[in-house]
Amino acid sequence: MADSSRRPIPAFTPVPVRARKDGWTVERQREFIRLLHVRPNIGKAAKAVGMSRRSAYRLRERPGAESFAAAWDAAFAFRPPPARSNFSQLWHRAMFGKTKPIVRRGAQVGTITQPDNAAALKLLDRFDRKERAAARRKAFWARRRSDDERSQ
Repeated sequence: MADSSRRPIPAFTPVPVRARKDGWTVERQREFIRLLHVRPNIGKAAKAVGMSRRSAYRLRERPGAESFAAAWDAAFAFRPPPARSNFSQLWHRAMFGKTKPIVRRGAQVGTITQPDNAAALKLLDRFDRKERAAARRKAFWARRRSDDERSQ
């Protein structure tokens, strides 16, 4: 997997827009694409250049924005897939924590184990979602039984 900060930022032709001090200037467009390239988050990149996410999408849809859109898409081309955790991995991390190496002068000198609160919260979220789904099913069948009893 290539490090996104080391990949060259794609060259593009800025979108032709009316000259406005508070609009999408050529510099803002270039910085936006650079920020997308480093961390593909449209909202944060737009905010960093003083624009809104919505205006970025409008700029992308303008006539003459083909090169800009291609550079935008290129920023997402090598984006790593989101990490997926199965139940047993979450359970293990929540119960035993995460182990990280301690490195000094390029050599591992030990390890440190820290609790993984994020894993515990994800597990709680899963349990809560299952509980809410079970409660919805129970309420649905209770309503259905009461409707059937009323109709008889």
